[in-house]
Amino acid sequence: MRDEPLQNSLNALINGTITEAEHQSLQSRLKEDATARAIFREYLDIEAALRTWAADSETPRLVLTRDSEGEKILPITWGWRSALIAAAASILAIAVWWTQRPDQVQLNRNDPPSMSAPHATHPTAPPLGKWIAQKDCVWQLPPSLPAGRFNAGMIKLTSGAAELRFDSGTNLVLEGPCELFVNTADSARLLAGTVFVHVTEVSNGFLLETAEAQIIDEGTQYAVTVDSLATEVHVFDGSVIWTATKANADFEDRITTGDARRYLRNEPSRANRIPFGQRQFVRRIDEQAREAASGALLAYDGFENLAGQLRRDRSGFGWSGGWEAVGFGRGPLAEVIDAPDEVVFGKDRSGRRMLSLRGGESLRRQFDKPIELNPGEAVFVSLLISRQASEFHASGEPTSGKRKDDEPSAAIQVVLEPDSASPRFTRRHSVTFGVRSDQRLFLNNSGMIDETATSLVVGEPYLFVFMYRAESKTTTAYLRAYRANEQVDETQPSIWTVYGTTTNGPKKFASLRLSLGTRAAAQIDELRISDSWSAAVDLAN
Repeated sequence: MRDEPLQNSLNALINGTITEAEHQSLQSRLKEDATARAIFREYLDIEAALRTWAADSETPRLVLTRDSEGEKILPITWGWRSALIAAAASILAIAVWWTQRPDQVQLNRNDPPSMSAPHATHPTAPPLGKWIAQKDCVWQLPPSLPAGRFNAGMIKLTSGAAELRFDSGTNLVLEGPCELFVNTADSARLLAGTVFVHVTEVSNGFLLETAEAQIIDEGTQYAVTVDSLATEVHVFDGSVIWTATKANADFEDRITTGDARRYLRNEPSRANRIPFGQRQFVRRIDEQAREAASGALLAYDGFENLAGQLRRDRSGFGWSGGWEAVGFGRGPLAEVIDAPDEVVFGKDRSGRRMLSLRGGESLRRQFDKPIELNPGEAVFVSLLISRQASEFHASGEPTSGKRKDDEPSAAIQVVLEPDSASPRFTRRHSVTFGVRSDQRLFLNNSGMIDETATSLVVGEPYLFVFMYRAESKTTTAYLRAYRANEQVDETQPSIWTVYGTTTNGPKKFASLRLSLGTRAAAQIDELRISDSWSAAVDLAN
């Protein structure tokens, strides 16, 4: 006896006309009925076969198609023609079998689905969350809802990175090229490419599927990469359960914090251990800082959406390009590492990234627009900084018997560079703050140097807040350094760690430079350039 409601739902799903109510009903049915799931997986196999046949390098021919813009000539391969014929035959066979199968038992319809086939979502379906993207993302099929919201459906990202923040409490970061089908508020299917999944503490869980397996989280952060040969799973926190759905026998594999596995696409029931950390993933796209600052932030870099190394224009905002090496250095630019799991200055750093710089590295980044100060205006630069152990002991003494003056520099410098085409002018009139080799803090305003006896403890995080104020003919620099156990002033303080000498310094800046001496090492995060004290110290966003 035919089950017309279920058959009609499947037909509507394939045709793209399914409603939200029908979708929910179908989800419940598939959750409980193994036979229905088997039929549904047949459709998934057809979709996977079409993807494989589409990649065949057969001789293309041209067909004429019509759309709302008129006629277009599109290439199509003979492989696609064969695929369509095979797909039609398979669907017909399933339909015939379905009409002759016995009736099913009554089903429980209370639980969410355990399926993830691509389907067209009815336009009245409610949005599932918010999405943000790097400004240089290239899309083949982007999320299409207004106001930065997304719905169920296919997403294809050609390059760049984008983040889906589900209202249900799970965040997914896609790295292009990537193809992902969002099923529901708590499930998605990765067809190709890489995603990082963060199931937050307020989420009830998230199901990520591939063509061969289901990945069930147990409160976690993990990343998955799918290519034509294999699937990799890397777990950063918590654990996940890999369940092969196409194995001859039941197979489950638990992957815990700090572990990674590789599963061949044709052998998903065999786990291959691989080194954890050998592949880097984009884990966050930081947009909260821009939103919370209400325009007060001129530039920002939280180093959050970088896959292990600095790449052109891949983090922050307010810049005209990415970080570039100063001088003639080539190769990777510094390193982006995981931040420690701690809360400093109200900032929870768990799962975040930061910049690690070592001996002699120097990086520059141009502002999107030069920062120009009028009389009475100020610019603020703030950052989290931790000086790391290098060739010097924590006391600041060199490891050898030589005097410190004979040793290469261990200084750490943050430099605002004036807007000038002359390298000599830029060097002579830059405004610098940072840490000397003896760990004392200093200011250098166009050659006028001021310092303090305050020194930094190696390995301890500090918040540096630098202020540069312009008057009609003069400029003055100030530096405030907060230790992790200090209360940060809510308003501009009256007492500073270092007071600069008033000079006739520059009032227009084009770039910012980070430079380390040949024996220095530092970790830097939350770099902010703003026009207000509050935006400079608002690390909670």
